[in-house]
Amino acid sequence: MMKQKTVVAGALGECVHVAGVTNFLRLAESAGWRTIFLGPSVPIEEVVKVAKREKADMVGVSYRLTPETGERLLGEFAEAASELHEKGVRFAFGGTPPIVERARKIGFFERAFDGSEQSEAIVAYLKGKQTEASGEADFPQSTIERIQWKSPYPILRHHFGLPTMEATIDGIAKIADAHALDVISLGIDQDAQENFFHPERQDPRQKGAGGVPVRSADDYRALYQASRRGNFPMLRTYSGTDDFIKLAEMYRDTINIAWCAIPLFWFNQMDGRGPWDLEGSIREHQGVMKWYGEHNIPVELNEPHHWGMRDSSDVTFVVAAYLAAYNARAFGVKDYIAQFMFNSPPGLSDAMDLAKMLAVMDMVEPLQHDKFKVWKQSRIGLLSHPLDTDAAR
Repeated sequence: MMKQKTVVAGALGECVHVAGVTNFLRLAESAGWRTIFLGPSVPIEEVVKVAKREKADMVGVSYRLTPETGERLLGEFAEAASELHEKGVRFAFGGTPPIVERARKIGFFERAFDGSEQSEAIVAYLKGKQTEASGEADFPQSTIERIQWKSPYPILRHHFGLPTMEATIDGIAKIADAHALDVISLGIDQDAQENFFHPERQDPRQKGAGGVPVRSADDYRALYQASRRGNFPMLRTYSGTDDFIKLAEMYRDTINIAWCAIPLFWFNQMDGRGPWDLEGSIREHQGVMKWYGEHNIPVELNEPHHWGMRDSSDVTFVVAAYLAAYNARAFGVKDYIAQFMFNSPPGLSDAMDLAKMLAVMDMVEPLQHDKFKVWKQSRIGLLSHPLDTDAAR
């Protein structure tokens, strides 16, 4: 069994600010480290003594006061801890940007953090992974690998699609540069969902209604190219309401689709969103599940919340969730994304809402086996958003 590593950390000298230290240790614990918090205003000698006594693998110190005083103090610390450094103990520093700049010049610390770093980057560092990511190869481009890479934090997904290609491309680039999301769900307009391969059925007056008006494979490639920067977020989009397999093939080839999202009972004549009758659409959707399963691409059935948004009973919601997962497994899906949309319908008490989701878990998780893995996705209810933007945030 691998020995658990130990990190000792505290605020150095006369510095009493420990929020950064405690956050660093919390992240270290999540990465599997044994942590020892020394507290505020720790003398240099005490840090060195505890590091030796606890056989620390890493020592973290923080200082957030005057840069000139901090530079002198860190120089003294480096001299006092040189023996530990020579024996292979790693040293990390955290502080304000001016002090971090001086700490880096000393050349003693393996890493110096100024507070601008993403939490997942710090966890990656603590796990011994590369953190100065700069290219696509540094960010996993498949859903399961991205989940495992970002653990213990969840991957983040959000819908995005504006009424023009130009605005959507610009927005995707900004989202990627901001490292805001791991997955961008392309919100495409209705003609892109239903009539992509049938331009004769498209209505020019409805262009951009409900999302970005993608009209060609090159449009999808342009959207994907806009995401090739920043933290290189993955893309996914709706599975459409017709020509399902042709769309699936194109999504794989143009945007490297992160996972498929498709209902079991919806997006057909029943809700007015597609040309198929109910039985026909169920068969088509099952075929889509089979195709994605054969290509080892995860599948999400965005099914139960459609019942919830229509004020169905909780029993119907739970049964729909079970049937969705059961069908995914039956048609060869290997990684199933179980969606838990809360507040659907709105007005449900928190206790009842949580009970409903726990019931779904109790029904779905026993379906797992070595070739069928369930991954959980939580969402807030689409009908629960306040109109006030501050309240919605």
